[in-house]
Amino acid sequence: MSLPLDDLEQRIALTRPGDTVRGLSFAAVLQLTHQRLGRDAAERLRAPLMQRSPVDFFSYPAVDFLRLMGFASEALQPAYGTREAALRACGEAIVGTFFESTVGQTLLRLTAGAGDPKRMYSNAPASYATAVSYGQREYQALGDKRVRLTFKGDLLPVQVHEGILGGVLGALHREGHVRGTERCLGDSEFLIEWA
Repeated sequence: MSLPLDDLEQRIALTRPGDTVRGLSFAAVLQLTHQRLGRDAAERLRAPLMQRSPVDFFSYPAVDFLRLMGFASEALQPAYGTREAALRACGEAIVGTFFESTVGQTLLRLTAGAGDPKRMYSNAPASYATAVSYGQREYQALGDKRVRLTFKGDLLPVQVHEGILGGVLGALHREGHVRGTERCLGDSEFLIEWA
């Protein structure tokens, strides 16, 4: 299976031996593949990376997650039209799976009651720090309905984060959009606005 991300090897080169991703992210991408392409396709993606299904709160090598994203974006591209749309769908699946978990449900209850996405996004740096062991994220409020998140030392394509961050608005039942800009490989910025 080819690795379609043009910069996948460069992203892998950025990883350090201890860089990890929680199993929930692996499981979400594999579940999305299963739903869209069937069980056999999901198994073909998982098999080269791990012997059995990932456990949500176990940590797995970030290199394997990057490879999974490469495999998944290639496999899902026909279903979504473009590789970028497939990567966004993977991000949406990750945040959707998180919000289905007990921890995610609790976070939604605590923040959704106020109906303010800023509260949810202000927690993004801490949330990401529990999901991955690498990178730094900063939050900045830009007004009542606009925030900026800055990522440094991150390994994933911008489109994955656009899907994750846009999925938060969906979980809160808010209309809006997320625009990501990659400053250089590993450093990006996300402008999030909502109605």
